[in-house]
Parts: sequence; C-alpha cells; structure tokens
Amino acid sequence: MNAENKNADLLQLLRFINQDNAVGWCANIWFNGLVNKYPFHFLVYAQNTNRNEWRKEKAREKIKREINDKIEKLLSLSIEQKDIEAYEKLLSNLNEFILKKENNKL
Repeated sequence: MNAENKNADLLQLLRFINQDNAVGWCANIWFNGLVNKYPFHFLVYAQNTNRNEWRKEKAREKIKREINDKIEKLLSLSIEQKDIEAYEKLLSNLNEFILKKENNKL
C-alpha cells in the first residue's frame, strides 16, 4: 500500500469517527474495514469519544489476536542459542515501551 492510499484511508477513518453514525450498510462495512485494517490508529483517534465503544473493543481484540498469533508463531519455531539475544532485546523493548507509557499517565 502506498502512503497516499493509507493517508486517504486514515482521513476517512477520522471522518467516520467524528460522525454521529456511519449512515447505511455500505458506510458501516467501510468503517469496520478501516477499523480492522488500522486498529491502533482507530483507538488513538477515538479515545476521546464516547461513541464506537463496541468498535474500540473489537480493535483491542484484533490487536491482542495479532500479538498472540505472533507469539505463538515465535514459540513454534526452533529456538537456538544465537536467538537468545534477539528474544531478550524484544522483551526489553516491550518492557521499556510499557514503562514509558505508564510513566506518561502520571
């Protein structure tokens, strides 16, 4: 996907979020497709609204599923001594990101 298409998608996602309702079945399918394609963006854009709560939950579930699928894939592969550093770095980066986000909440 090129950057121009992604930007157009994200602009439309923002428009849907700012509307009271996505009117019509076609608009709803489009909106849901964009939420599914860009769940992180959706959660950021929609975090200060009280609308679309079920879509927010669906976006969170999609993100969890994607992360869990990647973990399952990683654990299904053979692990070798040379991989340990990469695994440790991955966990360290994740922990650092979480700590940074938690500290920004204070």
